[in-house]
Amino acid sequence: MTEQWLFSSDDLVNTPSQCGEYSPLDKALTPGEELELRLRGCGYIHSVVQRLNIRHQVVASTACVLFHRFYMRQSFIKYHQYQIGGACVLLASKVEENKRSLKEISRACALVASKGNTSEADKAHETWSRLLKRQEIVLLENCCFDLDVRHPYAFIDALAAESKVPVFLAKAATAHVNDCLRSTICLRFGPSVIAVAALYLAIGVHEYEFRGSLFESRAVDLPKNAAEETELCVMEMLEFYRREAESEKHRPLT
Repeated sequence: MTEQWLFSSDDLVNTPSQCGEYSPLDKALTPGEELELRLRGCGYIHSVVQRLNIRHQVVASTACVLFHRFYMRQSFIKYHQYQIGGACVLLASKVEENKRSLKEISRACALVASKGNTSEADKAHETWSRLLKRQEIVLLENCCFDLDVRHPYAFIDALAAESKVPVFLAKAATAHVNDCLRSTICLRFGPSVIAVAALYLAIGVHEYEFRGSLFESRAVDLPKNAAEETELCVMEMLEFYRREAESEKHRPLT
């Protein structure tokens, strides 16, 4: 993972979507509006992957990371989150060697976008195929053809094995990582820091008595400021869950 895909908190409130300079109407989103669109886009990605019966979480994870990276270069006003989300699934299925045909993915995208309406999806299928082919190229260009996406999962496994952390906590940490892929945490911190933060969050949530220190790991190469970065990462994870809980209160019952 190259440093070009790690950003400061200031960068995340000065994105193309929030500055408005790259959109055709020069409209700017608020930070909250952009976070909501990122959340919706990642939700769409997960729904499409589920429709495709791709069992490997890493395809959805890679697609979400590519999605977040794209919108550090382009605006939500110019590029709809569903179109880019679909292109991210198409590209991630190739990167992670779980390739699906363009026909399969365009069909899944149409079905999710139409909320399962098969007649609407059938009409939109060809349109989605053309969109995905075009947006995949746009996605590649804006990601600088850099498809090196490293996830925290292997780091979680290595840290847990080395520090004798129970399997259930490693699984809980993995769940935290999957949840927070819908946020911008992957743009703020490297995968090893996210792994440590997810494990410490799992340890805290389950009130597990852990006497060791993950920062003394020999199995995982951590940055010199790992403790400080981990603290910030945990705080951002908690803030993500707080926002989710707050949003849940205001969602209408169905």
